[in-house]
Amino acid sequence: MSNPLSPEAEPTDPAGRSGSAKPSEPSGPSEPGSAVVVSVIPGALAALGHGGAGPRAEQVAALFLLTYKSTTASAYAVDLKQWFAWCALFDVDPFDAVRAHVDTWAVHLADEGRARPATLARKISAVRNFYAYAVDSGYTSSSPVPIKDKALHLPRVSRKSQTLGPDREESAAMLEAAAQRGVRDEAVVAVLLYQGLRVSELCGINVEDLSSQRGHRVVRLRRKGGEEQDQAIAPPAAGCLDAWLAERARDSAFGAVPASGPVFVGPEGARLTRYQVEWIVESCARAAGVEKKISPHSLRHACTTMLLDAGVPLRDIQVYMGHANSATTERYDLGRQHLDKSPAYALSGVFARD
Repeated sequence: MSNPLSPEAEPTDPAGRSGSAKPSEPSGPSEPGSAVVVSVIPGALAALGHGGAGPRAEQVAALFLLTYKSTTASAYAVDLKQWFAWCALFDVDPFDAVRAHVDTWAVHLADEGRARPATLARKISAVRNFYAYAVDSGYTSSSPVPIKDKALHLPRVSRKSQTLGPDREESAAMLEAAAQRGVRDEAVVAVLLYQGLRVSELCGINVEDLSSQRGHRVVRLRRKGGEEQDQAIAPPAAGCLDAWLAERARDSAFGAVPASGPVFVGPEGARLTRYQVEWIVESCARAAGVEKKISPHSLRHACTTMLLDAGVPLRDIQVYMGHANSATTERYDLGRQHLDKSPAYALSGVFARD
């Protein structure tokens, strides 16, 4: 019997991605940033339906998920499904769960690396927020989850970023591989790499978000949390965007790109989904011979690291990357310094032979 709480229960890209050249693009839920209720939540609720909870808990969970943006809602849906499955193992309704159930679930997830510290912290946060919503809405009188993670003795989240991004040479190889695939894929990889965007931010860019301001090419982004921010477009990324939009104009029956609507679209003209972007990035990484696992977030990591290497101040990078907390930016810097400033290099000449 498979473990409903194992990492295999996490959502996966619906595409069957082999190493063959240019298979058909995967499809997935509609792009985050549009109607969350319509585009993403039905799939999340379907997942909840197999979690083992009673209809009342599932209905409250459905309402709870509607309060979040699609990316967070999808992740929280998986977390709640796993929590409901854990409650079902003990034959307890989620609204009758007590602190001991939460403690044992946290230990189970932390045991043998079933969830990394950051993932475990997110899962506990999802369940804590679910119960906070249920209490505030009058569905239950108390929460079994302590307010502070410290009370659960969770593994500490590393202060260094654990993401492995491509290095400078691998990034250049990925750009070249993307160019071989076509102008759209080149623009996708270039914008992710030069602008350091989250995949939801890239997918959410509309034609009307592109402009010029005082000689700068600018894109208006919808950041995490719903805030909008104007970001200067790096010239290489702007060139790739122009080439992609020019191709769209040539292929259009009207000879022009629509004045509004998504910038990045698939063959049928629909907005690219995060799943399709992940597939594009992973395909380009394979074609470039990059052996490590690469995702859109890996390119965001690479962008941050290269900005640090270029000497850009941390505060400027924080704003550019849309980090709400400076500690997030500092995690990238700590991870970079771990190797670059290693004492090992101080010994390189100590035992040198003449």
